[in-house]
Amino acid sequence: MPSAQRRGLEQLAKAVAAAHPLEGAVHLVLAGDAYLRRLNAAYRGADRATDVLSFDLGSGPSIPGAPRGEIYISLERARDQAAEQQVPLFAELARLFVHGLLHLAGYDHDTPAGLQFMEQETDRLLAEWSPLSL
Repeated sequence: MPSAQRRGLEQLAKAVAAAHPLEGAVHLVLAGDAYLRRLNAAYRGADRATDVLSFDLGSGPSIPGAPRGEIYISLERARDQAAEQQVPLFAELARLFVHGLLHLAGYDHDTPAGLQFMEQETDRLLAEWSPLSL
């Protein structure tokens, strides 16, 4: 990922953290469908590929260099979804990243109201974030 895009995602993470309870480092991992399918099966019991998974590694005392959470995004899914929505790949990666960050902040979409909130909040945060023009 180009450094300008990496910096843009770092700015986006800071904006999400400023709006929601989220502290500490978050590692972002771009992987393939097969890897996310294995993670999804192992940790969620769902033997299928998915576009994004978030893992909260705990909110205990901060250890320097230790991540607070991990977000895994399927690059294959992101490419397909970007093409379907006719948006740049980076815009779709940013959308999935915000979705993962909101999960780490404690939000979920297991109810219609939760899904609506996460979708609206993702849209709001992305609309306020300027690097989508990259």
